[in-house]
Amino acid sequence: MTAGVSDPVDVTLPRRPPARARRGEGPVYHLRAVWGETLPADASVKDELLVLDGAHRALVIGRAPDEPHRLAMPWDDWASRAHTKVTLLRMPGGDDTLMVEDLGSTNGTYVDGEVIAGPTRVGEGQVVRVGATVFVVGRTPLEERAAILAGPAPPEGFLARSFAMVRLWGRLVAVAAKDEGALLLGELGTGKTRLAQIIHELSGRARGPFVPLNCSAIPLNLEEATLFGVVAGFIPGVKARSGLIAQADGGTLFLDEFADLTQPAQAKLLDAFDPNAPSYLPVGGTKRVDTRCRLVLASNRDVYALVAQGVIRHDLTSRLVVAQLTVPPLRERREDVIPLFEQALARFAPERAAADVIGHVEVAEELLLGRWTENVRGLESLARRVGLGEELTADMVREHAGRGLAAASDGRAPGGGLVVPGSAAGGDAGGADVVTPALSDEPIWPPRPEELLELLAEVDFSVTAVAERLGRARETVGRLVQKMFGPGGKGAAKRAVRVWRASGRVPGAEEIDAAYVLYFETSGPGVAEARARWERDGELG
Repeated sequence: MTAGVSDPVDVTLPRRPPARARRGEGPVYHLRAVWGETLPADASVKDELLVLDGAHRALVIGRAPDEPHRLAMPWDDWASRAHTKVTLLRMPGGDDTLMVEDLGSTNGTYVDGEVIAGPTRVGEGQVVRVGATVFVVGRTPLEERAAILAGPAPPEGFLARSFAMVRLWGRLVAVAAKDEGALLLGELGTGKTRLAQIIHELSGRARGPFVPLNCSAIPLNLEEATLFGVVAGFIPGVKARSGLIAQADGGTLFLDEFADLTQPAQAKLLDAFDPNAPSYLPVGGTKRVDTRCRLVLASNRDVYALVAQGVIRHDLTSRLVVAQLTVPPLRERREDVIPLFEQALARFAPERAAADVIGHVEVAEELLLGRWTENVRGLESLARRVGLGEELTADMVREHAGRGLAAASDGRAPGGGLVVPGSAAGGDAGGADVVTPALSDEPIWPPRPEELLELLAEVDFSVTAVAERLGRARETVGRLVQKMFGPGGKGAAKRAVRVWRASGRVPGAEEIDAAYVLYFETSGPGVAEARARWERDGELG
């Protein structure tokens, strides 16, 4: 029973799913109390789902509301007796809408950090503050959630409060059971390496080694030797060296940022993990070696766009990738943000209680509403600063949550968080400007093509100077320039800059020369017609 609640609301998994969920008509809305200034540590309402469905379409929240379906919070002195009403409305077409309304409270009701003046529609991922208690709105298919959670329990450290992570956990378990190639997609800092390790630990290869490699960090011209090994005597003065495939024998080889591999290395990798006859030749070898490990790939880039551009071999993904998992960014799993931060505090500042560190409801809201460009890694960086003795403030949270971004305003779009292409952030709000990464003192890697061109132009196309600005090895940046703009070196990059500034689009490596000729080296009526057709059809970029 929830403390202070005489008529408790539905909890995480009702004994009998509501009628709407039983009919398979989709998920139901819920609220989850994720933080409160005065929320007791043992309050059972914390981290439970307060479900709104066909049976309970309205929920009144306050210190002591007198309503049939209510959440009483006697511990919250900032809440009025009946503070906020949340109502589920059935709309034409069968879609549900969740409305939040302040009931004349003393301290107001907030949605995504802004006080509301009247009934306000909210959607998945939005943040609602009642008194000094903060809730996150979610949507959950209860039957699917129950089925997943009835299976193996996630390992310690794997947080699955948000349904996005519950569903990912179910997929991880299924993928781990099959000895097939897998691809993990997700932004920087979302924990792809840890998830690859979990796949290994759950698989039949758990007793074998887990061998991870960041392909961006392989020294230039040593990719094949690193992966496949070198036979003795092939390189004078160099002893025989086993490659990572051999080191992963019986276990799992994890290649992070595999899109940074050169085409020859990709071709040899395809050969090594050919489903019909997996084997490879070490560098300088004449006898093939059987491949006896599982391959898991990962990237933070649009892999299939890179396939279309020819950066990644089409057959590499079509033949080696059987299962694909997308790791959601932190802004799409807000129910997990504060628990993840508490986990990080336990590691880097164990002497400090999370409730004392966060302290104020405004700080909790900033944690929840942040863009978190560095995802979980950014939360951990923030916890490290606290561990060094700094006091956590809302400004500090904003600094960490938006590192690497430039925005016209404070970086928060209507509906919560920053809106990015393909992002679920923003809930039901529309018309928000798109905020894209920009160069900063702590740039996001890898930079977008236009960002890289801008940097190259600023330093007279010196790869060394760009590498210093990005804090990367010259070889790594040189490889990226070659992949984006082709093997033409400084000349190709200069032509790409001119085409980009003339057209507003960055050409792919295979298109730069043709586009340059079209824009700058020909004349006549046919050129204007070709240019208009090119722009209309989007044939470039």
